[in-house]
Amino acid sequence: MSGSVLPENICGACDSHVHLFMPDIFPYASDRRYTPASATLIDLAAHNALLGVTYNVLVQPSCYGTDNRALCHGLTVLGFDRARGVVVIDVDHVTDEELRALHLKGVRGIRLNLSVSGQGDIARIRAEMDRAAERIGPLGWHIQIFASPTQLALLLPLIRDSKVPVVLDHFAGGVALVDEVTELLRRPDIWIKLSAPSRVSDASGYEGLAGVVKRLVSVAPDRLIWASDWPHTGGHGRRTGSVEDIEPFAAIDDRQDFQRLAGWIDNGELLRRILTTNAYALYDF
Repeated sequence: MSGSVLPENICGACDSHVHLFMPDIFPYASDRRYTPASATLIDLAAHNALLGVTYNVLVQPSCYGTDNRALCHGLTVLGFDRARGVVVIDVDHVTDEELRALHLKGVRGIRLNLSVSGQGDIARIRAEMDRAAERIGPLGWHIQIFASPTQLALLLPLIRDSKVPVVLDHFAGGVALVDEVTELLRRPDIWIKLSAPSRVSDASGYEGLAGVVKRLVSVAPDRLIWASDWPHTGGHGRRTGSVEDIEPFAAIDDRQDFQRLAGWIDNGELLRRILTTNAYALYDF
C-alpha cells in the first residue's frame, strides 16, 4: 500500500481515542498522578485537519478522575453527529438519570485505566466490572480497558466472562500477549484499538507489531478500530519530579504512525472499514 495513504484519503474517518485537557476551565483532579499541558478543542481541530479526520471519540484521561465535564463540553461543542465519548464513573454512586444524560450527550462506554492506577487486585477488578456491567448494560455501552501486558494477562478470564462488550486499548499489549488476545478475539464482543504503538513497543519502527496486526486481522477484521491517542501524554512510570510539574506531550508523528499501520494492513478496503464502519458500529454513529 502506498505510504501516502492517510485518513484524509478515506471519507468519514474516525479517530477513536483522543483526549482534551483544559485546566483553565476544568481543573484537574487533586489526586492526579500527572499534570499534562493544555490540549483544547482548537488544538483537536488542527489535529483532525492534519490527518483528515471527520469523527472523534473523546476518552476521559486519568488526570480528571471521574469529573467528565471537559469531555462533556467537548461533546457539546463538536455535536452528536461528530463525536462520542468514553467516560470514567463511580458505578456505585452515579445515578441512572446521570447515565441517561451522558448517553444523550454521546457517551457509549466507560474506561478502566489500570495502567495508570497500577491496580492489580483481580477480585476487586472483577467486582468492579460486574457492577459496571449491571449499570451500563441497559444502555448498550462497553468497557474500555487500558492495562499493561502483565495486568492484561491476569484479566483475560474476566474479559471472557464480561457481560458487556470490552474494548482493549493500544494493540491489546502488543507482541507480549498476541496468542492469548488472538484467541480472545474469537468471542464476538471483544474489540481492539490499533492505537499508540509507542506505548507497546520500544523497537525501531515498532518491529513486531506488523505480525500482531496480521494475526488480529485474520480473526476479527470487523472488530478492529484505529486511533491516534492524541495528544500523547507520557506513560506511567516514566514520570519524575512533582505531580504539579506540567508534563509536555510526547513528540509523536501521527501521520507516520498511520502510514506504517496502513502498510501493515496492506488492504485498502479493510483499512477503510477499520477507520469508518467498524468505528461507526462500536460507537453508534
